[in-house]
Amino acid sequence: MLSLVLLSLVAGSLAHSTGAPQQACRDGVPNHHPVAAMAGTAPFTITGGAYTPGQHVHLTISGNEPFRGFMIKASEGSFQAGANQQVMDCDGTADAITHTINTDKSSVTVTYVAPASAAGSISLRLTVAVNHDKYWNPSLFTLSQNADVITG
Repeated sequence: MLSLVLLSLVAGSLAHSTGAPQQACRDGVPNHHPVAAMAGTAPFTITGGAYTPGQHVHLTISGNEPFRGFMIKASEGSFQAGANQQVMDCDGTADAITHTINTDKSSVTVTYVAPASAAGSISLRLTVAVNHDKYWNPSLFTLSQNADVITG
């Protein structure tokens, strides 16, 4: 009996070590049960440039402490996976991206592919987990066409 309890604790501590679960597509919450999200605004941002229809934009996630997990979901467009990243199909093909390993990172750069035709402002929903027990609810950022900054 004790071995079953210990096995369940190990399995729980490794949850989502290879990326956000498909259910996170719905609201961006990683569902690290029974842990609740941290209060307040997440201390992480997305930086990058403006987008041009059909072109690639490099977006960088960074913050004031190392983190292990992330997920970005775009309202339009898609992502291309880089090293230790995988794309997810949430509402469209490859419209989200997440980690594949849960090691500490000080920043992560992902490749976003803007839609082929002008789409105006694009919403980016960012979720970051420092570890299993410390994460925030998603933050929203706006990527604009032909603008210099990402706003959040």
